[in-house]
Amino acid sequence: MPQFTIDLPDAILPALTRKAAGWHQTPEGFLSSYVVLCLENDEQAAVDPAREALEDILEERDKGPFITITDMKAYRESIRARVMGRIQQS
Repeated sequence: MPQFTIDLPDAILPALTRKAAGWHQTPEGFLSSYVVLCLENDEQAAVDPAREALEDILEERDKGPFITITDMKAYRESIRARVMGRIQQS
């Protein structure tokens, strides 16, 4: 198996160690797994146009605009009304 040497800033080591501990791995093992997972996801996204379209939609929504909810009860009822309207259209 190929081996690589990665120089990381000292400031990132505590965060990397915490992440690795959460996955019950060494920092080196966590980085290896993370790189493999990222590369596999990139390959799958390139093959799956539906996934790529969904990611584009989510990125656009993440940009905003965001609303301030002042009345949670009224907000939930408006969502329920829209959902019921869509269900009845089907």
